[in-house]
Amino acid sequence: MNPDVYRAASTGNANFFKELTDPSSTLLQVTTEKNTVLHVALQFEKFHVVEELVRLRPSLVYEKNSKGNTPLHVAVRWAGTSSTIKLIIQKAKDQRDVEAGGQQLLSMVNEDGDTALQVAVRYDNDDEFEIVRELMKEDPKLAKHVNNAGESALFLAVDRENYKMARHILNAAADDCSYAGRHGMNVLHALVLHTSCCKCCSIQPAS
Repeated sequence: MNPDVYRAASTGNANFFKELTDPSSTLLQVTTEKNTVLHVALQFEKFHVVEELVRLRPSLVYEKNSKGNTPLHVAVRWAGTSSTIKLIIQKAKDQRDVEAGGQQLLSMVNEDGDTALQVAVRYDNDDEFEIVRELMKEDPKLAKHVNNAGESALFLAVDRENYKMARHILNAAADDCSYAGRHGMNVLHALVLHTSCCKCCSIQPAS
């Protein structure tokens, strides 16, 4: 990637991209880690640049870097605002069929087999876990997915001892929720490991 392009994305110089005479070729440049300008802008939390980039080239939302991370994976880890997540998902929907587009992006996995939901469960530190809520609202069936380590989103939430998040995933997914965990464990194993008193009731689905 040209150093000037990287600098503009990382420092938040949106005018640089607005004034491009040939945005197509410039916006296709990648770093040695295969990060696009959109990945870079998200990593540095330059949200106004993110908006400009997805306006100029919406297809950037589908590009993966060398670790298989889409911009959505990066956004839920580094640029944790629900408005940014909504923007990326909406651009995916605009690119393809209204039903299939956003869901296809949501189901894309990185080299670890993680969807954006699993990354969000690991890194969403907001008390109300708005990003996890947004992803579950868009596609509750994400809770069925198990990554390369055998971990479901519900297992990861319990493993973090975030029982409020776990309960939300369980309620939102209804019958589409996996209990699977790594090394042959499941959600109940994680509960036992993390607490000496039973907290099963804290994640039971609402009646």
